[in-house]
Formats: sequence, C-alpha cells, structure tokens
Amino acid sequence: MREGWAGASEPPGRAAEAHISSLVVHCRLDEAERVITALRAMPDAEISVAAPGKLVVVLETPSEGEIVDRLNHIQRLSGVLAATLVFHHHEPALAGEPVSGE
Repeated sequence: MREGWAGASEPPGRAAEAHISSLVVHCRLDEAERVITALRAMPDAEISVAAPGKLVVVLETPSEGEIVDRLNHIQRLSGVLAATLVFHHHEPALAGEPVSGE
C-alpha cells in the first residue's frame, strides 16, 4: 500500500485519483497567525481566503483518507474552533501527471 500523509494508505491496484476539497476553518482571533502558519506548513494545503477568525482552505490530495486525516489534524490545532468540509470533488488523475502526495 502507498503511505500518504499522517499514515493514510491506498489499497494496492487502486487507480490514482485527484481529490480537491475545501474547508472553512474558524479560529480564535488571538491565535489566528499560529493557525495560518500551521496550515501553510501542511502539504497540499492552500489558504485561499483569510478573514478575521475565518479561513477557507483548499486541499488537493490523492485519496479521501488523506482529506479526513488533514481535516482531523486541523480540528486539533491550537486555536481552531471548528473546521468543516464544504466541498469535495474527485476524478481519475491524468496520465503522466504526478498525484499530490507521491
């Protein structure tokens, strides 16, 4: 099995997929910079919108399991009040293109 971020794995023989998801993250104002720094350090994560106490984060991962792992990790960050999945799309990865996390 291919091991991904935080131990997520993909069954052997499974076709490569590309998963794009977005999250809304609410955080304490006094810890927002710490949360932003942690999110920027996370592989395959991008902060697309930042407003006081609210962030929109886009993830691009090779599996659903990695989305769940990252969401759980974000929910446990100090200063995060809530992290909610608001969008998820997946499709087969294009031939010849690397899949995030590989």
